[in-house]
Amino acid sequence: MIGRVQQWLAARSDRERRLLGLAATVAVALGVGSLGLAVLEDLATLEARVAAHERELVAVRRLAATVAGTHHDAGDDGAMMTRLQAATDAARLADRVTAMTPVAATAADGSAGSRLTVRVGGASLAETVHLLHALDEADASLGVTRLGLRKLFDDPRRFDVTLEIAGGGP
Repeated sequence: MIGRVQQWLAARSDRERRLLGLAATVAVALGVGSLGLAVLEDLATLEARVAAHERELVAVRRLAATVAGTHHDAGDDGAMMTRLQAATDAARLADRVTAMTPVAATAADGSAGSRLTVRVGGASLAETVHLLHALDEADASLGVTRLGLRKLFDDPRRFDVTLEIAGGGP
């Protein structure tokens, strides 16, 4: 096959060989240029998606800070768990709650308060925000004192969420 192409080129005049070389060079340059533009367009799209996710994360952190500043008196741990269960039901995350651990905490001023650590597996940022809104809008708002997000390695759009809920405020 290559031998035929070489024979065919050898049969062409010097001018025809130069024109064929120029045409091949232009075709390769256009192909490389098109590929480069496609890569740049894909990178711009990915950068826009990352920026949007970063804005969502900032909004979640801002909301968590707002909710963390809100402390209300709460009853016993059972009532707090019930209100938390209602909030996870409202956020449609009840099936993904992996742990609810009561923690007895003593504040710096010596007053005792109850806290609850909640872990939710595989929640998206939107679902996390919905849960924080549900916690804030509960009959007696639950104060979020700590919010932790850990990205899942197999699905970067999902997180393991850890919330520390304050049942008794200062």
